[in-house]
Amino acid sequence: MIEGLKIIYEPKGRAREYAPLALNIYTGCTHGCKYCYCAKMWKSDDFYKNAKPRKDLMKNVKADSVFLADKFVDKNPEILLSFSGDVYQPLEQKLRLTRQVIETFIQHNLRFTILTKGGPVAQADFDLLADYPNCSFGTTLCFIYQDYADKWEPFSPTIKERAQVIKKAYALGIKTWVSLEPVIDPKQAIRIVEVLHPIVAHWKVGKINHFPEYENLDWVSFREEIRGLFDRIGTSYYIKKSLTEL
Repeated sequence: MIEGLKIIYEPKGRAREYAPLALNIYTGCTHGCKYCYCAKMWKSDDFYKNAKPRKDLMKNVKADSVFLADKFVDKNPEILLSFSGDVYQPLEQKLRLTRQVIETFIQHNLRFTILTKGGPVAQADFDLLADYPNCSFGTTLCFIYQDYADKWEPFSPTIKERAQVIKKAYALGIKTWVSLEPVIDPKQAIRIVEVLHPIVAHWKVGKINHFPEYENLDWVSFREEIRGLFDRIGTSYYIKKSLTEL
């Protein structure tokens, strides 16, 4: 356990399967994804309507960066941006706080990874990521068909936009990854891997939770099918406990 952090934190439970540390830059997220758990976590009725920066964000980020660079220079645990409140939602275009955070992390040689549905908004920081080896860039993709995404991720950038941004990151030499979570339609998840694997360095996979109507799907068969696909491709992957513990 790391004591002394102000705003960067250690995720608990299954959230820790993404990274040992995390930072949420914004409270709230206007992407409005229907499967998101964050409104309950933050106990906020308007989580999906309004987004705002965390209080004293940069002051605390700078303090934590100095602390981690000093105390954990050898371990250099990876920091995820972010679990809650997309770091490249529309508000970022105005405030550019994610860019300030990235610049601070780079200044202190901290290791970090980005997970976003922000699509084109995220490209603004590729100049920083392309020149820094201790980072990676990921996007969430759950569907191949846009009508499914429109239902579940109504205000997020399109599937095509997110895929194009991953392609651009890969072309710039940025380490890329995709979060296949939550898997809602196993066939679409398989197809995503088949289409995008040449430009994706790492995959994380987890099934949908908290929706009882999807529990009767044959998740064990899906787990074995996608594991086999990853092995045939020869790619790096992590299958989350929501699937491995079935």
